[in-house]
Amino acid sequence: MFSKVINAIVVLVFLGTGCLPAVAGVPEWLSAAARQPAKKYADDVNAVMLLSESETTVKDNGETVTRVRRVIKVLRPDGRDEAYQGVPFSDEMRVNYIKGWSISAQGTAYEAKKDDVYEVSGGAGYEIYSDEKVKVVRVPGVDVGTVLGVEWEQKRNPYTFEDQWYFQRQIPVEHARFILHLPPGWEYRAAWINHPEQQPALQGNTTMWELSDIPRIEKEANMPHWRALAGQLIVTFFSEKTKGRSYTTWKDFGAWYSHLTADVRNPSLALQAKVQELAPATMPLLDRIRALTRFVQKDVRYAAIEIGIGGYLPHPASEVFSNRYGDCKDKATVLSAMLAQIGVKSYYMLINTNRGDVTGKTPPTIGFNHAILAIQLPDSIKAPIPAVYEHPKLGRLLIFDPTSTVVPMGQIPEYEQDNWGLLVSEHSGELIHLPLSKPESNRITRTAHLVLQPDGTIKGEVTEVRTGSQAADGRYRFQHQTETDRKKILEEFLGKMIGAFHLDSVKAENLDDIDKALIIRYQFTADHYAKSAGPLLLVRPRVLGEKLDALDMTKPRLYPYEFDVPTLQTDTFDFSLPEGYKIDELPDAAKASFAFGEYSSKTEDKGRELEYSRAYKITSTRVPAEKINDVSKFFHEINQDERNMAVLKRIN
Repeated sequence: MFSKVINAIVVLVFLGTGCLPAVAGVPEWLSAAARQPAKKYADDVNAVMLLSESETTVKDNGETVTRVRRVIKVLRPDGRDEAYQGVPFSDEMRVNYIKGWSISAQGTAYEAKKDDVYEVSGGAGYEIYSDEKVKVVRVPGVDVGTVLGVEWEQKRNPYTFEDQWYFQRQIPVEHARFILHLPPGWEYRAAWINHPEQQPALQGNTTMWELSDIPRIEKEANMPHWRALAGQLIVTFFSEKTKGRSYTTWKDFGAWYSHLTADVRNPSLALQAKVQELAPATMPLLDRIRALTRFVQKDVRYAAIEIGIGGYLPHPASEVFSNRYGDCKDKATVLSAMLAQIGVKSYYMLINTNRGDVTGKTPPTIGFNHAILAIQLPDSIKAPIPAVYEHPKLGRLLIFDPTSTVVPMGQIPEYEQDNWGLLVSEHSGELIHLPLSKPESNRITRTAHLVLQPDGTIKGEVTEVRTGSQAADGRYRFQHQTETDRKKILEEFLGKMIGAFHLDSVKAENLDDIDKALIIRYQFTADHYAKSAGPLLLVRPRVLGEKLDALDMTKPRLYPYEFDVPTLQTDTFDFSLPEGYKIDELPDAAKASFAFGEYSSKTEDKGRELEYSRAYKITSTRVPAEKINDVSKFFHEINQDERNMAVLKRIN
């Protein structure tokens, strides 16, 4: 991934205190925080952060040293996980030390020893290798009522001068402080996100911001990523001596990255030969582009290697091609070099995979964690392609993610849609809003023929055809599984909707051919699915596919409700009636229509068959919090329909 390297952003949960006397053996700042009067918090708050302090000192050569202090109180048993605190590090961001202490509810002091500090991999888990690491301290003696403190110091030689202060988190923060020491002649620029601007205290070259009683980011169903909601401060610092390493606009940022990557796309002879092999000039140009994109997706494996300035700078295209591995920016680089060999220009695009972390209002920042490519389509290619962004100067740009192995050229991964990315052009850059696909591009078309027996047992043959993001999701779950594991996945799916059942067979088609629809076929038997009531047989027509989402309507909604991606999902279920039965009563048709989505269903008498059909359509990714009642009504209508029963009657 494109490393978030400017600040050691550690996802910690920190907690509030009781009244304790000063304790020998622990720092005074920890004892002082622990002596604060305890405040009242909601019953589901596991911990509270009493103190969050970051202090950054910038030297005249640009080197920065940051000391971080955190004080946490554990309020509930689940808060004991806060005993483990981690700090990411790399060659560019070294951890000079990390320490930890705790004070038990009885006043006993503990200190982390050498064996309590260790390193773990910071990779995502799916790469073939990762050199990203996290230094972890396990603070001893942590239990309910414990106040723990951690302190670490980081030394950085940044290539851009910026600090990101995340003062709001998923637990309450009682007191937060950010201190910045600059050398004489240096200046800073502060930008507040999701929080009103606060004026700092100034003393010489030291600037300090302080905040108190910061509420936690609450947990809500289908909320945006918490970082997209959290308050933060972005501080950029600069001087005449360090021009080119600070930026005031996205154009400046793009120019910096363009300069940084200027020489990494030079091809090797082997790369050029491979391009001729994969995409000869006799092929149509769009097919040549597709052949190269598929090669990088399949044959260049993902590996997070952050050596040197690897967090920013891609490895040379020739090296990535030779090794056949690299991280996201390396894969984008080698593909860009290969496309250039067929006369197709392309541009880096930096993006944050958490939709909402970067928006059109975000000030210039290094807050990206991924790199993709914008491929400039020649005028000769007129075909409509969902993943195209119409640029006023550069023309049609095909947005493509070479890291994804399940999303083909022409489509955009769902987490990148309706998102913002930095388009890095020659000596410039601009933030652009990536396109959102249409519901018809992301389909699940499910058909089932179901044979209903007199005792209520059904035997079903089901076919699911998935396209777009729904196909990508299916491939992600099925592609690298054994037949046994695929069966277990489907059994878990069926088990949510059907009681006693047996999955008789499973078959997946086009799993590896991502340019085609994914087709999943399976057969099952469900004993006594329909319920007998004297001469009647009660049948739920909606056999598969629950759409209902859990919503807590007992308290006001705070944040927008998010759907992953627009989608159109249809079900058609045909029941062959058992001998000796006829249809006696059918549920009413259902219909719900709102700005964000539509739902309809009907159950029909087809003679010796009962047919249930429905359509579920989502047209946007976000519903404002003030419209949550519409979401509730939408799913209420769906829930009612999914539970409805048809009645069959025995023929005398």
